[in-house]
Parts: sequence; C-alpha cells; structure tokens
Amino acid sequence: MPPKKKLSKKEKARLEAEQAELLRIEMEKEKLKKLEEARQRKKLEMEQAKHRQQQEVAENRLRRAQLKDSMKFFDAVHTTIESIKAGERQECDWEKFMRCNGLPNAASPSDLRKYIHQWHADIAQRQLEARNWLLRTDERTLLTQDANVPDLTRSSLRQQQGNLGDVYAQRIKEVLGILNELDESLSYTRSRSIHVAADLVKLKTEMRVFLKQHLDEFTHKTMSHIERDMEIDRPGVSKHIYSSSVFQSFIWTFSKDAQIAVNPKARIGEQSAHNEIDFPTIEMNISLPPTVLLQSSALRGLWLNYDHFSDYCSSFQLRHARSENATILRQTKREWRKRKEILQSMLDECARDIPLSELEQLTQEQHSASSQPPRERSYDVDKLYAQYEDELNKARRRAVGPEAYGMLETDVNLRKYRIIGGVYCIDFLETPQQDKQLNARSFIRTVSAANSLMHKDYYQTYKPPPPVLPGVRRLPEEIEAEMRMIEAALDKLALVTLQLPDSVIWFEPPIACRWETHIETLESELADGVKPDLAAAATATATATAAATTATPTEATPLSTNAQPSPLKSSPRAPPKHQLRSQKSDLAAIQTQALREIGDFDLRAIPANVDLYGLVKDFVVPRLPQGFCVRLEQQTPQSSNGQPQRQVMFLARQTHVRLGQRSAAMQDVATGTGAATTKQQTDSTQPASKSIGIGAEFLDSAGPAELFPPLCFDKLLKFRSQTRPPPVTPRGCYLFSQLIEDMDRLWRMQLPREQQEQLLHEISEQLSASGSQHDVTEEDLTEDVRPLSQELVEVLQPAAAAAAFAYYTGISFVRDTQLKTNETETTPKSAAESLDSSEDDDDNEDSLLELLEGGDADGGGESSTGGTLQQVLSRNSNSDNCDSEARRQKLSSTAAITQGKWSTRDVHDTKFNEDKLSIQFRTGRLGIFGFALNKYSNMPYQTWDLRPDLKNPGTILFSFTASLISLDMTITESGYTVNNFQGGSTQVITDMLGKTLSLAELKATLILSAVDIFPDEDAFCYTEGSCEKNYVMEMHTYACISTLALSHNFSWSRWNLLAGSRTAVLLVRELMEGKKVPYYSTLLVTPLKTSIIDCTEVSASFNAVGIPGMEYYADLYQLSQAHAQPVNMEKQRTMSPILRDNVASILIGIRPLSFC
Repeated sequence: MPPKKKLSKKEKARLEAEQAELLRIEMEKEKLKKLEEARQRKKLEMEQAKHRQQQEVAENRLRRAQLKDSMKFFDAVHTTIESIKAGERQECDWEKFMRCNGLPNAASPSDLRKYIHQWHADIAQRQLEARNWLLRTDERTLLTQDANVPDLTRSSLRQQQGNLGDVYAQRIKEVLGILNELDESLSYTRSRSIHVAADLVKLKTEMRVFLKQHLDEFTHKTMSHIERDMEIDRPGVSKHIYSSSVFQSFIWTFSKDAQIAVNPKARIGEQSAHNEIDFPTIEMNISLPPTVLLQSSALRGLWLNYDHFSDYCSSFQLRHARSENATILRQTKREWRKRKEILQSMLDECARDIPLSELEQLTQEQHSASSQPPRERSYDVDKLYAQYEDELNKARRRAVGPEAYGMLETDVNLRKYRIIGGVYCIDFLETPQQDKQLNARSFIRTVSAANSLMHKDYYQTYKPPPPVLPGVRRLPEEIEAEMRMIEAALDKLALVTLQLPDSVIWFEPPIACRWETHIETLESELADGVKPDLAAAATATATATAAATTATPTEATPLSTNAQPSPLKSSPRAPPKHQLRSQKSDLAAIQTQALREIGDFDLRAIPANVDLYGLVKDFVVPRLPQGFCVRLEQQTPQSSNGQPQRQVMFLARQTHVRLGQRSAAMQDVATGTGAATTKQQTDSTQPASKSIGIGAEFLDSAGPAELFPPLCFDKLLKFRSQTRPPPVTPRGCYLFSQLIEDMDRLWRMQLPREQQEQLLHEISEQLSASGSQHDVTEEDLTEDVRPLSQELVEVLQPAAAAAAFAYYTGISFVRDTQLKTNETETTPKSAAESLDSSEDDDDNEDSLLELLEGGDADGGGESSTGGTLQQVLSRNSNSDNCDSEARRQKLSSTAAITQGKWSTRDVHDTKFNEDKLSIQFRTGRLGIFGFALNKYSNMPYQTWDLRPDLKNPGTILFSFTASLISLDMTITESGYTVNNFQGGSTQVITDMLGKTLSLAELKATLILSAVDIFPDEDAFCYTEGSCEKNYVMEMHTYACISTLALSHNFSWSRWNLLAGSRTAVLLVRELMEGKKVPYYSTLLVTPLKTSIIDCTEVSASFNAVGIPGMEYYADLYQLSQAHAQPVNMEKQRTMSPILRDNVASILIGIRPLSFC
C-alpha cells in the first residue's frame, strides 16, 4: 500500500474549516429541533391547560348545582333539629321551674343573686342561732331514775348532734348542680345577649369562690372546738375525719406540747427524723422536714371531686377557633377563585414563546449540570393548590399550637393534658383559739385575729444542678459529692406519697403539678434571683414576659435552697440615701433610653392629633406620687367653636381641705367634658384662707422614705421649639411641659427630707382656673390666696377619705358607668353619649389605663360631675372603712382561684409505681395539687365501623378501636348505649354499660375515667401518626354518612392515613334486607368530588382513578341519590332527624377519618 500523501498546511486548514462548518450546521439543526420540540410541548401543554380549564369550569358548574341541592337538604334537616332541641330545652326549663325545690334558674342572673344572698343569710342566721351544746351538759342526770328527766350527759348529747359535714356536703352538692346547669346554659349563647352571658360568668366565679370559703368555714368551725368535735389520737394530737361523695377531709391539730414523731430525738450522728403525717381517708402520707414546727398548728388534707381551677388557665380555651359558619359550599367558592388564578397563570405561562437566547441558556445549564435532573415546571393544578393549602395548614398550626400560648417549661399545657382524679389540698394552718370554761354555764374565747381560717407559710426552694456538658468527664468523687448535695437539698422538701384513685384508668404516668397563683409566681422568680416584670404581675398578663425572665432547670445555676417564708416579706430594703440615682448611672441609663420629641400643647384644649394615652402612660404615670391619680377624658362634646376638646384632670389627695367650708372665692366650676362653663354661686369677694390649698398637711411625711421610689423612665421627653405659642383658652393656658415640671417638683416634695410648702403653692397656682367667668377675677385675689383648679376642688375631699388613695395605689380611675347623671339637667343627647361611652369603655376594660369617656352634660347648666364623683368616692370610702377586711379576703380568695396556673415549678423528684398505682413527689410548697394525664394517649385509632342493625329498625351499631381501648355502642333516637368496653375498667364505666346516655353524659363519663376519645381542633399539634383532613370536607362527609346510616355500612380503609389532607378514603357497601351482603367498595372523598375508585384493600398500590362509568358527584349525598336502591332512598327520606343528628354528633366528636 503506497504511503499517504502528506497534506500541506493550507489543505489541513481547509479541512478543519469544513469540519467546523459541518459541526456548526449540525448544532444549529439540533437547536432548531429542540426549539421546535419545546414549542410543540408548549402547544400540547397549552391544549391540556385549556382542556383542564374547560373541565374545571364544567365540574364547577355541576358542583355548584349539586352542592346547592345538598345544602338545601341539610339546612332543612338542621332547622328541624334545632326546632326540636329548642322545644326540648323549653320543656326542660319548664320542668326546672315546676320542680319547686328552692333552687334558682341557672340561666337567670337575678335568681342566682337571690340564691347567693339567701346563702349568706342562712350562714348569718346559723351563726346567730349557734349555741355551744356543752352548756346543756349535766352529768348528774345519769344518776336519776326519773324517766321524764332527759339524759344530758356529754356522751348522750354528742350522739344527738348531727354531723356538721353533712350540712356542708349537702350545700356543696346543691351548688355543684347549679354550676352544671349554669355551664349548660352558657353553651346556648345565641338566645341571650352578651351582657347576660358575661354576668353569668361573673356569678359563676362568685359561686366558686364562695364554695371555697364554705369549705374553709367547715374546717375552721371544726378546729374551733377541738375538744368537743375532734377525736384525740394521742396526747396533744387530735384528728377529724369526714368523707362524702363530693369531698373528703382529714384534719390534724397539734398542741404546743404535742408529741408528733414517735422518736423525736435522733441518735448521735444521725439526722433528725422527719414529721410523718398520715391521712388514711384520702390515702396520703406527707413527711415534713424538721424545720417545719407543727406545734400549735394544724394540717388539713382535702380531696375534691371537682376542678374549679383549670378553666381559668390561659391554655384552657382554644385560641383562634374555627368559624361555625363554614360550609362546603362556601369553601368550594373560595377554592374555585384560587384555582382560577392558578389556571390563568398556567395559560399565561404556556402561551409565552421561548426565545432562542433562553433556549441556549437552558441548554448550557443542562450541559454544565448534567448530573442534576432538569428542573421542570409543574402544571398540575391539584398539586399546586394542595401546596397552597398545606402552607395555610402550617400557619394555622403555628397559630393554635403550644408556641402560641407563651408558656414556661414548668407550666402544664391544658391543651395537651387534663387534670384527672380530683384535686388534693394540703394546707398548713393555724389552730384557732379555743373556748375556756369559766363555770358550768359560761365559756370565754380570746380572739386575737380574724375569725376565719388562717394559713401558715411554708416555702422551700430547690434548683436542680445544671446538666453535664457533653464530653466532660468527672471523677467518681465529684459525682458522689453532687449526689449528696442533691439528696441534702431534696431532704429539705416535703415528701408526699399518694395512692391514686381507682376511678381512673391510668394509661400513662401522670404529671404531678401544683396550682400556682400569680403572687407565688412572683415570689418564685424573686427567690430564683430573676427580676420580675412587676407591671405584668400586677395586671395578670405576664405570661409571655415571664417566659423570657424565668429561670429554667437547664440554666447553669448552682444548687440552692431557700427556707425563708416569702421573698416578698424578706426582701432587703435599701436605705433612703441609696434610692436616688447617681449621676453616672443616670448618664448610662439615658444612653439606652428612647427619645420622644413632641410639640407643647395646652392641657385645657388638647389637639386631636396628640397621642394622649401614650404620653400619660410613658411620662405622667411614672411621675405620679403615692396617692395621686390622673383622669383622662377622651370623648368630649363640642366647644363653642365646634371642635371637641380633651382635658386632663389632675387628681390629688388632701386631708385638711373641706369643700363645704371653703370660702366664696372657691367657686364651683362646671368642668364638663367640653368647653368649661362657670356659674357663680355667691357674690362674696372675701379672700380665701391661706390654709386652703396644697399645704404642708398635704404631704404624708409619716411614711418611710423607701415607700417613695425613684423615678424610672423607659423613654425621654423633649419639647420641640415652636414658632408661635399655643392658643390661650378663656380658662387660661396650662401647658403639658408645665405639668411635667410641676410633677417633678411635686415628687421631690413627697420625700420626707425635702418639704417645701412654697413649691406646692406654686403648683396649686399653676393648676388654678384663671380667667374664668367669676365676678371675683384673678386680679382681685392675692397671690397667696389664688384658688385651686376646679379639677382639684371637686375631688380633693372625696379622695382624702377613699382607701384607693393609699400607698401603692398610684393611679385610680372612676368609670363613667358609675357616675349617675342629674336627670333634671341632663339632656337626651347626653344620655345617648353616656350610653355610647359606656359601651366603648367595655372594649378598653383590659387596658392598663382606662380612659374615661365623656358622658356628662354639655356646657350649659351646673355640672353634676363633681357632686356625683364625690358621692361615688364617698360611698366607696364608707364601704372600704366598714368592710375592708371582708373585701380583702374576698379579693384574695377570688385571685387564688382565677389568677393562677398549673405548674411543676415546686414539684420535684416524681416517682410513679405502676403496680401499686401510687405516686411520690417532693414539693417546696403546700397548697392545691393535681395530676395531669395526656388527653391524646388513645390516638391514633385502629379501626372503626358503622352499620345499621337490620334486626332492629331505627338502630345503628358503631364499633370503635382506639390505641388502648375498644368499645361497641348502639345509637338510637334516644341516645347512645355502650354494650361492650375493653382495655380497662372502673366502677363508673361498669355502671355505664347498658344505659342510654346523651352525648354530653357519655363524654363526661369517659373523660372522668381518663378515656378521652373526643379530640379538639388542635389535637394534631400534640399527636403523632394522624393525618388531619380538610376540616370542612370532613364535617360535611360525616353529615352525609349520617344520612346513609340506615342503609349503608361504612368502615375504615388502610389507604386513608397516607392519602393526604385533601383526600379521605373509606369503605362502603349498601345493605339490603334478605339479600347477600355485598363486598366493600372503596370510596374516595375530596373537597371537590366524591367517587368510587378502582382500588381494594389488597391492591399493591393506591389507585385514585374512578371505576369505569363513574360520573361526577360533588359529595356523598349526591352519589347516593344516583346509585342507591329505592328502598334505601325511602329509608333516608323517612329517617328521624334526631337519629341523624346523633350519628353525625358521635362521628364529629371522634373524627375517625383524621385519626384512623
């Protein structure tokens, strides 16, 4: 073969150029081919999108028509059911009215108030008629043989006396029945106004507080006669036992010489023995440390079968509950609007041509990232809307989840847990004074304190050691030393051992918790060395703030205990010289404070654009001395120029001014809420006495200087310079800057070491009403006798007598609803304004500063505000002077119940014995204890089945298997009958079997035994293994199932759990009498349609495609109307509405589609 001819450079270059040109042409063809394919694909997607849009429009048209027909049917059923229930409620109310047993109508506030008043009157009458039966004792009557002489020996008279506990137990049963009826009446809020419902809630709280005081009164009466009413256990130790169905009480009293422990003296080298107290009635034992002195004290163990505390917790009520007006028709409308937006965006995307540059860029990206799959845009409208709805569901879960309540780690979340088994009260009490017998017919008692139950303080702090950091190795000696420290710290706490009640099925170890009031929360924070939020603690809204300031068990803090009674009582007080800030600390604080710059304005004519509320809260309230207050009038009538004016009334306390004895120079000024008008009362021009005004007697110098804290501000105030001064009103000009300066000087004068009467007179002169319409003008008065402002004149004397102007009461507000207007001088317009203001005032009830809305008479006529305010404050003063102690006890009792939370802060080292059903824990406080169980321990479910009982027409069988229990019940028109219950047993459940109950009674009975199978809306935030379905779709499906319950058999499907939130899968078959039972069909339910799909329980994979010939149906009701047999159609038509409602109610309560 001849050798190849060697090419020249030109030929090589020509060949390379030809090859490059061919490659370029080939690549250009490839690009054009890809572009054409992309355009064809776009065209196909465009056609598919148009076809999908046409299909969506057609389905929406059918869906709208079918759902309107369905909703018309269900609305008619709902109307019928509501009318039947309304008739039943009226009949029940009539039966309650005709029972004539002396009990009030729980839905009537007037009846409840009458009952409470009669309750108080009965107690007062019983106390008035009470006599010590020991006065009748005569041991010599035993010696006579005369049958007519009564036996008056002590043992005989004791047997004749009734049991005092029975009287109190009967009253408690009566009140609990009234409270149950009250809860039932509160559930029907549509038939009554909001004000009546709020009044019923207040009365409910009042009755609960009085019930607590009723039990304390029983304990106090029992301990008041230890020798007479209590049993002697051993020398110096007495006990009293009472047991009933509503409460069980066990009281121990110890005299000053009582021998509490069997061997109180410990051996040398051993620790002193603890004081072990046994309460056999409630099966409880408590071991107190030796630091607790039980001599001359008492211990009470109390068990209550009701819980009146949990519903006052912030986590008891669900936040952001769903609207009851949501229907499947409204949801599909809303969904259709969103789907139209998605379809339109798909069409716009498909109609857009792909330019060549974008295609080249896409090609380069594919070559550069060939290992990654190409990113394709999804054109599935169902998938896109499902993603959109998933985001909405996530947002709702964040809104109703545990993070929405801002709780601490030690707080018990009542959205997840429930207090079960009653409430236990362990109280450390003072023994009341006992009667001393002077002679055979007289007793005497020395009363040194309030004649009521007195509690003793027991507070022992404990802080666990910080956890060991990962990777840190410790020596055995260090571990042993730490264990000894922990044991020594725990040994200082009270040890409680309790036998859990057998009326509860304890599926899980309970959480021992204690009812912690807000005051105790503040004490715990102080003991932990945490600076509390005093303002939030005072207003009982410090839940979120406390989460950031409270120490948690995981903080790196040393182990510590504290045995002081109360941090609030033993907090160190700094000397007065340390109260003023140093200049250095002031400069450091100013650097971190926010600066607010405003323009100066007249307080007698406040512009409308001024944020009066913010200014008063940030700059006036912190400057208020003790005993002062500020009244804001926000809504005012129009002035003479037609513009509304707002005013500030600076109220003060003064003890020596008597308004009735002031001179004629002190005129009554009608300071309404509009332009001030004045009326002369006398023509006398005598100068006022120099003693009238803010003098030296105004100050309370007897109080210690530490009661006057230094001024602390979070913001700084700066007045911007103005080109022109504010307009001067006819009553004179008093600027806001002058008020700030005067308040600063007045605060300095409040300090006992800095008293300058001259400055006080200057402030009085600044606050005086100058330029009024008096005949006695400002020029006629000397500077020393210048009158006070009318705002001060009207309130100085009442405020001096009111108890609200005492220490630690810097701000006081009087609501316009308490002010009685003068009917002879008040116009109808002012009455309407007062009504509007009172309604507006209710909206701002929870505000820190309550704004007083102007509801007084307008400029004409004599003002009645001053006199009415005097009457209100005088009335409050008189009542405070008479019943201050009773009111204080009432407020403290109310706060102990309504202001608190279940917490594990003071409960440590909890141990649960599952075999013996006993629990042991240590606590640093005594008080009210409860045991919380997980409400959702029975979720998710395993199986459920609903079928008609063909042998008994009008009866439906429902079988249900949860995680731990299973039950079979019969549903009839009269209610629910549980025939079989497995998974545990209590006496309550055994008694329930075979009885027909309502849904409320069935739910209460099961929950009483800790069998909670009725999840709340937020249950999915606390459970695992469940699949929350679309709420409206699920509720509508239950309504459709209840309609078909007499003719179809429904059961669970294994495909339902993983089907997604917008898809529910269940099995269904139609039953016919006398015919063979058919096989199950798989029913697919979505918010948009319902169909029978080609899939079974034994299929290898899930198939959502409908069976051949399946048409479009909007819901299950429409599907049954097209495929059900005529006989079954007749059953559906003649089905009892009450039976249909019973089936739907149990399904809605259990929600098997979301949990099975």
